Amino acid sequence: MDEKREHTLLFVDDEVNILHSLQRLFRREGYNILTASSGKEGLELIKANKVALIISDNRMPEMEGVEFLSKAKKLAPETIRFMLTGYSDMNAVTEAINSGEVYRYITKPWNDDDLKFAVKEALDRYDLKTQNRDLLELTQRQNTELVDMNKNLEAKVIDKTKKIRDNFFSFIKVFADVTELYDPNIGGHSKRVAGLVKKLAITMKLDPIEVDLIESAALLHTIGLIGVPKYILEKDEKDLNKNELAVIRHSPILTQGLLSSIDFLRQVGILIKSHSERYDGHGYPDGLKQEEIHIGSRMIAVCKLYDTLTTKASGTLHKELAIEVLRAQKGKSVDPQVVDTFIDLIRHTKTEKTSILVPVKDITSGMVLAENLKTIGGRLLITKGTKLKNEIIMKIHAIHKIDPIIEGVHIVREN
Repeated sequence: MDEKREHTLLFVDDEVNILHSLQRLFRREGYNILTASSGKEGLELIKANKVALIISDNRMPEMEGVEFLSKAKKLAPETIRFMLTGYSDMNAVTEAINSGEVYRYITKPWNDDDLKFAVKEALDRYDLKTQNRDLLELTQRQNTELVDMNKNLEAKVIDKTKKIRDNFFSFIKVFADVTELYDPNIGGHSKRVAGLVKKLAITMKLDPIEVDLIESAALLHTIGLIGVPKYILEKDEKDLNKNELAVIRHSPILTQGLLSSIDFLRQVGILIKSHSERYDGHGYPDGLKQEEIHIGSRMIAVCKLYDTLTTKASGTLHKELAIEVLRAQKGKSVDPQVVDTFIDLIRHTKTEKTSILVPVKDITSGMVLAENLKTIGGRLLITKGTKLKNEIIMKIHAIHKIDPIIEGVHIVREN
């Protein structure tokens, strides 16, 4: 509760009853609450207070919600912005989401529990950005120390560089771990893709700095999905409606926006933004094609497709069948040269791993899943390749009580 008291929420609506409803809903949650009956009044409160999250109506006189939130973004870029709207305002909402003015929209009437949960998730993201800023300042101080060091002390320079690189990857892994905590499936997918793309980058003889850059982009390429409702993530793309598809396709842009404020992650953000582009130019968000797409983004696209084909929840393909799909996509969704190199790589990589069956009660932190973990009811919990952590293990035990995991958990055997 102490953390929640540090957060200030601002509610903006010209209808007093709406403001009162929001106040009643969040009063007991321990937040500091501010209210405004107009966009102008809201902007003054933002200037005078450190606001973590804004919930604003769209239909207001004098200044509509889209305009207000756009101005609020300029005053306080890190503040999370929600918009209250009716279904008739969906065009304005979509435009606001695409332009980055709005993090999430809430339809009227809202569900109290859903709204509280959405606010909590958004504030977790706000806290993460704050922590990232602190870490960035620490890294900048370390870089300053490097510049000030005596040029003749090569050993110290090398040691300090190694520490910075370690800090960089520690920072990246924190991001990746946050994604895995939100959804073990997408988190595990990112880590597997990162492992594949690192091997591919080394095979293609890229510069070590480029290898680190591409591996980092692969680790973080799904972080923009944090906060996307789980029911959307669980759907196949062909089953998404227009608005749901817009939310999913906005995630690479959201990720780039998140990383662009961090100097040493700016290039990582560019790679992530382009990883959903297609080689034939029919991808998103910018419709880039062929060499216009960074080589790292083209590599991530191939590794991502292969991992999806071989580890998806249902209808998982054998390696050779997945290879045939990759070949069929050459020149369409993926780069032909990258595909050829990747196929040669995985065919010469030993993929068979021994595994052991461990009872649910005996699984421990650090174990790696050798197979997808499903309940007796057929529910997919976690995909293979995921490294178990205490938070994930607690989730497994909780679900096991309701929907049992009968045969145990297949764990990779350490040789």
